[in-house]
Amino acid sequence: MKKFLFQTAALLLAVYLPTAAAQMKVEVIPLQNRPLEQVIPIIQPLVGAGGSVTGMNNQLIVKTTPANLAEIKEVLRNLDTPMRRLMITVRQDVDGNMVRNRSAVDGSYTTGNVSIGTGGPGRGERGAEVSATDADGNTIRWRGVSTQSNRTENNDFRVQTIEGEPAYIQTGQSVPIANQNAYVTGNGVVVQDTVEYHDVTSGFYVIPRLSGNNVTLLVSPNLSRSQPQQGGAFEVQNIETTVQGRLGEWISVGGVNQTYNQGGTSVLDNTRRRGGELRSVLIKVEEIQ
Repeated sequence: MKKFLFQTAALLLAVYLPTAAAQMKVEVIPLQNRPLEQVIPIIQPLVGAGGSVTGMNNQLIVKTTPANLAEIKEVLRNLDTPMRRLMITVRQDVDGNMVRNRSAVDGSYTTGNVSIGTGGPGRGERGAEVSATDADGNTIRWRGVSTQSNRTENNDFRVQTIEGEPAYIQTGQSVPIANQNAYVTGNGVVVQDTVEYHDVTSGFYVIPRLSGNNVTLLVSPNLSRSQPQQGGAFEVQNIETTVQGRLGEWISVGGVNQTYNQGGTSVLDNTRRRGGELRSVLIKVEEIQ
């Protein structure tokens, strides 16, 4: 009985396979607007069992049943459309503030062979001051200094591209950094002064993909700058993410919010600094008609 069932199944399979193969057809479909590397990954899952899709010279080579081929052609009519030109803007903003308060008492007192003096805030600092001097020239002075500074920096970067294609823009400068190298020789240690250049650049890398008026972005913006007042240090900001939004609207990519509160106290001298910095990255994609 088992032998009979096996023979029957083998016979049916032998009849079916030539029939299924006979139903397959091969057609070459030229693409008008889109490159093969964009189209094949989309069409591949749509090909029926036993079929295949390849391509060369910007032409699709599809092997499948007539019914499945008709479905694939319908998808291609909506897919193989002219690629849209885009203007991409990345905005990197920095907003910061700092408040510094300092109060100190200084003066001098002299009598006989004894002299006492204290130092106060550095000269040139402006603020409120109260002082008194007696007939012997002894002086006591209180000084309070308060300063506030605000910092705003806006960086806009723009680049044109077409949907689905990567775009990259970078601008900046090479900053010289002094360096010293020491070498041990037979005559002793030799110190050599050198200058190295460090690239300080800002910009972004992005790949936009559209679906109607919706856009999906793989984006990686970066912002860097030198800080000469901090001994040649560099500030660096990098983000890499995927975001979604609509054409013509600002999309928030991310940001950093930092605050600080520092204080120091010495004899008759008190100093305090507080402030914060907000960094934000926004991106907008607009279609160029």
